[in-house]
Amino acid sequence: MNYLDEQEVKKHISILNVAYQLCLEIVDERGTEYKAICPFCGYNKNSKVSTLSLNSKNNKYHCVRCGAGGYSIGLYARMKKISNQEAYKELLDRECYSQNKVAVEISPINLLADIQLRDRVYRDLLDMLKLEGQHRNYLRRIGLLDSSIEDNLYRTVPKKYIKRRLISNILSKKYDLAGIPGFFQEEDFNWCFNKYNGFFIPVFDDNGYIQGLSVHLDQSFNNTEDIWFSSNNKINGTATKNYIMKSNITSNTTSAILTDNFILGNLIKDSLNMPVISFQNISNSYMILKEIENTNIKNITFIIRIPNCNNNLDYIINRIFRDLLPLGYNLDTKCISNFNEIFDLDFFDETFNVNYTLKSSA
Repeated sequence: MNYLDEQEVKKHISILNVAYQLCLEIVDERGTEYKAICPFCGYNKNSKVSTLSLNSKNNKYHCVRCGAGGYSIGLYARMKKISNQEAYKELLDRECYSQNKVAVEISPINLLADIQLRDRVYRDLLDMLKLEGQHRNYLRRIGLLDSSIEDNLYRTVPKKYIKRRLISNILSKKYDLAGIPGFFQEEDFNWCFNKYNGFFIPVFDDNGYIQGLSVHLDQSFNNTEDIWFSSNNKINGTATKNYIMKSNITSNTTSAILTDNFILGNLIKDSLNMPVISFQNISNSYMILKEIENTNIKNITFIIRIPNCNNNLDYIINRIFRDLLPLGYNLDTKCISNFNEIFDLDFFDETFNVNYTLKSSA
């Protein structure tokens, strides 16, 4: 690719596609200007106004709060902590079918299907699967009852390629899978989904719809045990969002548990019947604020699994503490080395530590 062609390609790397692949929270749209939560300085808790602007016409971004700004390639590079050249190559792979075409073709990112359709597809998918013995035994060992295991619809991801193809083919005859995260087309245009050594965890919304699927891996990958069922870098694939799952929270709830693990959240919900908010891979405090600002919750206890927590969790906790403490929330952290520790009689108490030390990662 010559220099002029390269510059033309760079112009067509969409800031919106980059934001979507980075799972940024876009909250408003006005023509070619989009407002999002800044991944570098977070949510403006005073004005409650999103401060990051994304311009889809010139593919630029700018935050009026922290001053971060630049073009789509630079945003991707900064978030991924890689060079602009590395970011450029990765974005070409994700957005362009070929680097050799002068007339650049952008592979569009499918719009996320509505939650009712996602719920139907995912339920049909799970109905065609079963939970293998090794995964059922794992869930039993950490304290989940068989009734909870069935209610939460855990299912083992099929390892055989032909089975994944057949299931996807059945679903594609019933639904349009474009817009359903996790599914993609292969070179023969038949639908499929990836192999994972692990099991599916449905993530429900407040109305009981399945928002998306998390995958709990048998072995950690890139320092995490849990990943999203997504297909944003595949042919006709769709990216997922970072969903939050709330359980046992009513208008009278004043205290809640916060955890970065959906299995632990389900364990607290089903076995202890306690209010809990579960998340996975969020990048800012805004998503937590959205979930609690219209409730009576004032006391929040973070349960952190040491040493199995995601490396990014310390950053998230620092960010959330920095944003929530000035708003009057009482916050505490409790560390566990295994799931069963939450059943200790004195594990939960009403003492809240508001002097959380902000580390350099904040």
